[in-house]
Amino acid sequence: MMRILQMNKPSTRLLFSFSLPALQRSRNNVFTREQVCMMSILNSPKRLLSGKSYLHAASNIPLTGKTLCDALDQSAAKFPDREAFVFASKSKRQRITFKQLREDVVNLASGLVHLGLKPGERVGIWSKNRYEWVTSFYAMAYAKLVCVRIHAAYNDAYFEHVVNKTKITSLIIESGDQERVLLNVARKMASETSKYSVPKLPTFHTVIHVGSESKPGMIRYEDVMNMGDEEDFKQVRKLRESVHLDDEMMMLCTSGSTGMPKLVVRSHRSSLENAHVYGRHFAEIVKTDIRYMAMNMFTHGSGELSTVGGVSHGYTVVVPDSNSDTETLLSLIREERVTVASLTYPSLLDFLKFGKSDILDQSQLQYLITSGNKIPAETLQKARQQLNFNIYTIAGATETGFVTVNNNREKFEKIGYPIDHYEIKIIDDYGHIVPRGVTGELCTRSPYTMLRYEEDEEEMKSTVDQCGWFYTGDMCKMEEDGCLDIMGRKKEIIIKGVDNIYPVEVDEVLARHPKVKESKTIGVPDERFIEEVCACVCLEEGKAISSDEILQFLGKYLPELRVPKYVLFFDSFPSSPVGKILAGELKAKAMEKLGM
Repeated sequence: MMRILQMNKPSTRLLFSFSLPALQRSRNNVFTREQVCMMSILNSPKRLLSGKSYLHAASNIPLTGKTLCDALDQSAAKFPDREAFVFASKSKRQRITFKQLREDVVNLASGLVHLGLKPGERVGIWSKNRYEWVTSFYAMAYAKLVCVRIHAAYNDAYFEHVVNKTKITSLIIESGDQERVLLNVARKMASETSKYSVPKLPTFHTVIHVGSESKPGMIRYEDVMNMGDEEDFKQVRKLRESVHLDDEMMMLCTSGSTGMPKLVVRSHRSSLENAHVYGRHFAEIVKTDIRYMAMNMFTHGSGELSTVGGVSHGYTVVVPDSNSDTETLLSLIREERVTVASLTYPSLLDFLKFGKSDILDQSQLQYLITSGNKIPAETLQKARQQLNFNIYTIAGATETGFVTVNNNREKFEKIGYPIDHYEIKIIDDYGHIVPRGVTGELCTRSPYTMLRYEEDEEEMKSTVDQCGWFYTGDMCKMEEDGCLDIMGRKKEIIIKGVDNIYPVEVDEVLARHPKVKESKTIGVPDERFIEEVCACVCLEEGKAISSDEILQFLGKYLPELRVPKYVLFFDSFPSSPVGKILAGELKAKAMEKLGM
């Protein structure tokens, strides 16, 4: 992948003296951003016509131009008594109307102002699914604070990294694992002043605790809801009126598959417009009132579509308890008349294990939506046959929002087609757009792209060029009709001699084997071929199989070049707190097993 490694700006005269052949001959891929833009200009118009892997998903529906505050204000005015959220567990249902949501948001925003929080301060939300998550998110928008969304599964090291990277001053937290991690990191509390003093977290001082009991050094959420006075409400109205659609609104953590997560800064516009497009898509496919079931509010994908999409369009979002089992989810779908259900990949697998249920037959569910990593084609095919529902897959990144959607039954193994207002191009190592059907790096440009990485200027320079193109690091190819197929991460390509092998080619075949639970194909050093293919495999519980049997199975479907030289078995793969496989650690473990 081309990376922008130097930022010294050449003069205009020097810039326009470049010729395309000269740029093509460059072997070290060291270009300034201006040179990258010039590559596109120097490609003649004929080279950008049909046949090239470029696509603009033009739309006759304009962007909304709204902020998150606008969206909530308008839905509360238009649908005051409609349910905005239903928070559900086995024992109770908490039903919140749009009018109540807005009132609670304004009350909480006034309390945050009363605490002395200033516009631009970073405030973390760290909890699982609950109503206070939503009110906190929107209250920060009204008070012009920056919301830092912290994954509920983070451990001590990840939490400390996020707090220091974003300079969080305050934290809204629930009891349980999150509180235990907090107390591990921040041991010293000044209970008399409700302020923390933590040498390792120099900016951090205030904790707002969601719960009925009082805790040393923490302020109760309910107390904050009720502490705003007339002057605080006046200040919130003033702040609300000054909110701009390009203001920083939140920070999200990337998956952190290669180390500590990067922090992505998003604006009101990038968050709302992306979720709004998908909400409109739901309305088009369902043709009835939308009742949308979300899974995890604290993750990027489900969080965007639930907290923002529903408020933007005025539809009801049903949120299950984070620990709900499959039977509970199925009952919730029927009882709450869910029409569109968003499932994580593990939840989809659980549905398949549960089998086609009479509960689903009695429900109003029309569509299942799943997102995240590329899902094996075998799994999607099985889901469509067994569950007999329309299944949509959506793909994207924390930095870009959701990029594609797919419900093409003939191409269910692809990641799909770009959504409204996206530009897509696929390029080679020199920045040239490749022909359709040829694999290259996927680049995107849209109104949904992040503002920046927080405190990571070098990563920003190497990821977004001066023309606004985001270099995803994903290797893709574009078919004639614009459908995209992802081949894997560029940094994970296995270079065997003169051939490039994409791990996903091997993993998709392994997913068909009934004894294989999970696989991750990697490259390991080889004296003759530079790298060799190594399949790392986790088996289904209670199953046994030899490496020779695995190789024989792969040989039926793969060319000899792509059949792994090694097959290694693992009980589990090293992963981040959010479940992403840590490829570097896995490679080190594989090499250790191989005696390298």
